[in-house]
Amino acid sequence: MTTQTERTDAINWVLRIMRLGGLWPLSTSREEPPLLAFLKVNYRYALHVPITFTFIGLMWLEAFVSNNLEQAGQVLYMSLTEIALVVKILNIWYRSTAARRIMGHMKHSSDYELQSEQEHSYWQQQQRLFKCYFYLFLLASLGVVYSSCIGVLFLHDYELPFDYFVPFDYRNERRYYYAYGYSLIGMTVTSVSNVCLDALGCYFLFHLSLLYRLLGTRVRGLEYAAGEAEFKEKLVIIFKLHNRIRNLTFQIETLVSPYVLSQIVLSAFIICFSGYRLQHVGIRANPGQFISMLQFLSVMVLEIFLPCYFGNEVTVYAHQLTNDVYNTNWPQCDKRSRQLLIAYMEHLKKPTKIRAGYFFEVGLPIFVKVVVRYSIFTT
Repeated sequence: MTTQTERTDAINWVLRIMRLGGLWPLSTSREEPPLLAFLKVNYRYALHVPITFTFIGLMWLEAFVSNNLEQAGQVLYMSLTEIALVVKILNIWYRSTAARRIMGHMKHSSDYELQSEQEHSYWQQQQRLFKCYFYLFLLASLGVVYSSCIGVLFLHDYELPFDYFVPFDYRNERRYYYAYGYSLIGMTVTSVSNVCLDALGCYFLFHLSLLYRLLGTRVRGLEYAAGEAEFKEKLVIIFKLHNRIRNLTFQIETLVSPYVLSQIVLSAFIICFSGYRLQHVGIRANPGQFISMLQFLSVMVLEIFLPCYFGNEVTVYAHQLTNDVYNTNWPQCDKRSRQLLIAYMEHLKKPTKIRAGYFFEVGLPIFVKVVVRYSIFTT
């Protein structure tokens, strides 16, 4: 049998990073000194107000006060990316209690206990696969940050890797590294925060799709029931499990909806803007900037694709339950069991879909629409 920690193994390391980054509440107890409890509660503000929010505010200020139109445009599309991060941070802070409750329910609830070695093996395999997605996304995001930070060190002029409003003249050897260091720290914190929050939202959808797959496996297992009594007993258990998963679906939709909506809307605009700029830069004229922008564009595409992919997985495997029920050995069942299966299939006619802010469904179709509109925009 799987342990509680193994059940959410793919996200445990991300939660540790989020605690250090002030994005996930630190554990507190009544026995702690009041000062320590106060510091734990307000640690997130001490980290993100002077770094994340101030850095993003200075980027927007630079975009408005800059006299160079090209530089202002470059800062603006980077600032739009950070606005999506602000929405994610405020959303997880506002819904932190609900997020912890859902995570605890997925980790500790006996309703989702794995019942066979086959289920355990499949579950752990999928958890490892999600870890690979996270590592790939983290490396790609940090690659964009540090390639830009390293690249400017080889320039003759004192240029910042990511422009923001600096209240002093930094274009000299003495003061440059103060401005450079804040830019490096600010982009590192925002990049890691962005990846972790994306990973958390995607993991909720991923875990939900795994539960629907688990439910489908148990529905198909009804074919091997020893008799009518065992068939009905397992069927009732499946009904109860499905009802709990549906309730969990609504809770997760409420939690991730603002994050997915802001991510898709802003990233779609940024992708079109970045593609337009790529056409005008050219790899021969400025290969360094072209490659950096191409890296950034690939990360933006990945930020849209991942929630769309995992949201689509929820819809696909929830819809697959109808076929799973039909493929059971229902012709051999008695009248009462067949009536239960028919009632269950009628219940399954209502599609399970994750919606982003009640505007559109989160799935691969919306990702395709974004890519198509990007192609039209850059044609």
